[in-house]
Amino acid sequence: MKAIFDSLDKSIKGEVLVDDYSLGMYATDASIYQIKPIAIVLPMDAEDVKSTVAIAQKNKISILPRGAGTSLAGQTVGRSIILDFSKYMNALLEVNESEKWVRVQPGLVRDNLNAELKHYGLHFAPDPATGSRANVGGMVGNNSSGTKSILFGKTVDHVLEATVLLVDGTILHLKNCSPEEYDEKAAKNNREGEIYTSFKRLVDAHSKEIKERFPKVMRRVGGYNLDEFVYTDQWNLSKLICGSEGTLATTLELKLNLVDLPKHKSVCVVHFAEILEAISAVESMLPFTPSAIEILDKTVIGLSRENLTTKHHCHFLEGNPEAILIVEFYGDTLDDVMERPRQMITQLKANGFGYAYPIFPEGEAYEDVWVIRKKGLGLMLGLKGNKKPLAFIEDAGIPSQHLPEYIDQVLKICKKHETEAAMYAHASVGVIHVRPILDLRLEEDIQRLKAITEDTFKLVMKYKGSWSGEHGDGLVRSAYNKRFFGKTLYKAFLDIKKLFDPDNLMNPGKIIEAQTIEHNLRYGTAYQDQAIKTEYQYEVEGGFGASVHMCTGVGECRKLIGGTMCPSFKATRDEEHSTRGRANALRLAMSNQFGEEGLASQRLHEVMDLCLSCKACKSECPSNVDMAKMKSDSLQMYYDEHGISFRDRLIRDSAKAAANISGWKASIINNLQKTVLFRSILEHTAKFDKRRKLPGFAELPFYKWFAKHAHKTNKGDKKVVLFADTYLNYHEPQVGISALKLLNSCGYEVILANVGCCQRPKISHGFLRDAKRDGAKTIDRLKKFLEQGLKVVVCEPSCASALNDDLPDTITNTDTAEQLKNGVMMIDVFLSDELEKGHLNVRFEPISGAMAIHGHCHQKALYGTNAMKTLLRDSVKEIQEIRSGCCGMAGSFGYEKEHYALSEKIGNEILFPAIKNLQKDHEIVACGFSCRHQIQHFTEATPKHFVEAIRAVKNN
Repeated sequence: MKAIFDSLDKSIKGEVLVDDYSLGMYATDASIYQIKPIAIVLPMDAEDVKSTVAIAQKNKISILPRGAGTSLAGQTVGRSIILDFSKYMNALLEVNESEKWVRVQPGLVRDNLNAELKHYGLHFAPDPATGSRANVGGMVGNNSSGTKSILFGKTVDHVLEATVLLVDGTILHLKNCSPEEYDEKAAKNNREGEIYTSFKRLVDAHSKEIKERFPKVMRRVGGYNLDEFVYTDQWNLSKLICGSEGTLATTLELKLNLVDLPKHKSVCVVHFAEILEAISAVESMLPFTPSAIEILDKTVIGLSRENLTTKHHCHFLEGNPEAILIVEFYGDTLDDVMERPRQMITQLKANGFGYAYPIFPEGEAYEDVWVIRKKGLGLMLGLKGNKKPLAFIEDAGIPSQHLPEYIDQVLKICKKHETEAAMYAHASVGVIHVRPILDLRLEEDIQRLKAITEDTFKLVMKYKGSWSGEHGDGLVRSAYNKRFFGKTLYKAFLDIKKLFDPDNLMNPGKIIEAQTIEHNLRYGTAYQDQAIKTEYQYEVEGGFGASVHMCTGVGECRKLIGGTMCPSFKATRDEEHSTRGRANALRLAMSNQFGEEGLASQRLHEVMDLCLSCKACKSECPSNVDMAKMKSDSLQMYYDEHGISFRDRLIRDSAKAAANISGWKASIINNLQKTVLFRSILEHTAKFDKRRKLPGFAELPFYKWFAKHAHKTNKGDKKVVLFADTYLNYHEPQVGISALKLLNSCGYEVILANVGCCQRPKISHGFLRDAKRDGAKTIDRLKKFLEQGLKVVVCEPSCASALNDDLPDTITNTDTAEQLKNGVMMIDVFLSDELEKGHLNVRFEPISGAMAIHGHCHQKALYGTNAMKTLLRDSVKEIQEIRSGCCGMAGSFGYEKEHYALSEKIGNEILFPAIKNLQKDHEIVACGFSCRHQIQHFTEATPKHFVEAIRAVKNN
């Protein structure tokens, strides 16, 4: 194998990954399966793909084309060389606006494509819930559809042409052919002619069987798409490649159909007291031509109300429904998209369906509804505990008139096998994803998996539905294709596979000649985690192991547009730098699948290195995976095994150093730090990049300033405690002064809590035992304020998160932990709450100019930035938030020499260009100390903390 890997390395311009960690990260997708691949190739271009396939063919090694790896059926795992197109082959090659088509490479993300097409008023219509990371090549391979399939059908309905590579090196350009054009291709004396001739012979010979055996529901993606060729004389073999799951050829390029963006949209959320009532109501909704009807059950609704990201979007829910139907409407006028749902509601009420029917036109509330729907899959899979709602019977497509009876029978099947279930998805087209909740570490649950599948399969056959409605065959359903389609058509599938791939090298084991459902499980009876001693308690997650297992593989962390997660993945597009990649690495190391080094290994340390501890995954991941917390624990284990460096010590002790240096020494150190000689020495000894200037120290620390001036500040009944964090105390006392004056002007007497460091540098850098020890002292000093019922307000977001998110999970006293969680607040959140409660007789306004806000990562993840905007909602000046993700600094990360370039790249994604494009009168606001330094370093702008940029004015 080494010779083969060397040959790959020499033959391609892209990357070849063969180490155990990389292979482990590609061994899973979003399914229940795990198979270690042979190698990973990230091709730079089509020539790289040809070279890889040629080497694989020569050595009889199988090939598996892959995009984002979000498959729920196991299509994208196998003992193969995996071709990952997502990093490099992701270009939009051509847009034809007048003819409404686009030409793309297979690694382009669906939502990124549509973002580019938006200004043309066009979009690629199939919209799977994973559209923020799903590659169009993967969508074609899977024949994906999504919520709007009732209007737009499946991907196969939008594939116009495909350029594909056969395993023998033949390149085929597949497109629509008239009978004469088809015959002309079939007459060629080459591989193309052979394929066109033999394929037509196969279809003609089985035409009657195809018409009889293929299901008559629109949502059908099982087997090969032979039914695309029996009702027309216009044949397009790209429609055979669609849904073939990479078993026939490797796609190099695609031409896709585009449709107009809807002019107006609305959504009606129908609430039901019973799940079967909701399903029964679907038929009566269809005459009103909705674009989508999506069902969510009480499990998903409950999880949505608890999840950090989604709970703020749940305002549209009324009462405690057993199920809701999200019914969307498209139209040319606003009147149309509002009137049709009103007519539908009248009909529903007449039929006795539902109890609440809120309607929302396109806007913020409309988007809130769809956030809940799109996050539903991840929320279900992230259910806490070993039992998870699993994807194996969830994909059946049933004729809508039989849907209520079918779901009733499926739920009875689950009950018979002593299994609970959750459900969601596309009620409009008869695809309701029922997820039995099982733990596949248990033999009895593996037996239930098999029994529930068998009983449900028979039920699908009874109702003449499709066994796979959108998620494909993969490893979970392919074994049923012979029974589903019959021996004759199954033989035709075998012949088609042999025609395109005679040596069975293209993603073998999918669609035909497949394993049975219970093999190659990610978790099986032999799975065992090693005992892990951690400093965090993981109170909410249920332990370190449970926290790792919360990652389900749906890949939300691979999104490239919107949100903050995951900054390093957005910059590198490497799987190992996604939250999913890190979670997989932790899981495999924790279960000794990488050897005895476990969580202290050097390679795992490298995997975790680019985690910026931004905490975005804690809120944006549907399962709330807190990778920042797990990184800290894994770093502590690494230090215990390998020791710590000089730089590590400097970071660990940075708060103590700041306290020692500020004061009379500050001017000396500040001048020294600016010199090239000092920065060069620091780069050589501690690997801090010499292009950076370290933060200066205060000549008069804030707590000393406060002691001199406190007698001049407000005294009164309203009291609040200001936490003296390291940054405002010893580096930027002007932030503390501004905070004090702002609180005073709101009528508060300010009590200073100069109680020690929040331990953020130690926490984020993995010195958890030290943080736990020293943090206990800080907590003990804060308790006297919290026990009086006083609120402790914090200016620095990372300090706030240390005090009310991290430190509470290091202590066993649950009462104190709750006091910290509820009593420590960001200063803007505190003032916003007070304003909303009517406790303030002031209005807030910017001190100067328009304002552009950049939110700190922890701020966005845990507290949001709405409080700042709420305080300024009555201002006449322009207030905008830069949709910037992470700034790239992340505490010490951006100072470290090996991370400097990546730090700059992350900031350059959105933030730096946005700041450079602002008008001169815009005040840039960033609450994060490190954010302000990053912005100043790379843009020369001088941002301020929020408290420095606003004032409170008394109302008349």
